[in-house]
Amino acid sequence: MTRTKQTLLVIGVLLAGTGAGYGCKRTPDDAHNDAVEAQREADRQTVEARHEAAEKIEQANKETVKAAEEARAKTAEAQANANEKIREANRDVVGTNSEVRDWAQKKIDDVDNMIDGASAKAQTAAPKVKEHFTAEIEQVKHQRDALQTEIATLEGRAGDKLDKTKEQFSDRVDRIKDRIRNIEKSL
Repeated sequence: MTRTKQTLLVIGVLLAGTGAGYGCKRTPDDAHNDAVEAQREADRQTVEARHEAAEKIEQANKETVKAAEEARAKTAEAQANANEKIREANRDVVGTNSEVRDWAQKKIDDVDNMIDGASAKAQTAAPKVKEHFTAEIEQVKHQRDALQTEIATLEGRAGDKLDKTKEQFSDRVDRIKDRIRNIEKSL
């Protein structure tokens, strides 16, 4: 490069640098405003991120509650099935000798199955509804227990007395079943 070209190049660089300095007229207020705006944007993004995280946590909590309710319902249903199998096994082991006893026990087992089914359904009910259900079903269980004790008296009857007693027994069982259905409707 010739000396003249070098000189012109240096002058051009100096002029370009000087011109750039003239084009940038930023004041401290402009810099401060840019910093404030950047902080606002960072705050907005932080709020959005927190909101998104809160929504995800809420959704996870809902899913956890739902899974727990489903597990309780399945547990109650499994217990109801186990109870039925236990009752069947007890009948096989004890070996009922009387047709009357078998007939009456099957009616009581039907009541027990309805109680178990309603109890399984109650597992997913709201706490206040579940509390009311528990109180009502306890009364039903006491009525069922009274029927259970009557089975022995049925076996000792014969003829017309037996028929009348069986009819009364069936009526009481039906009333208990109706009560269970009404209790279950409140769930």
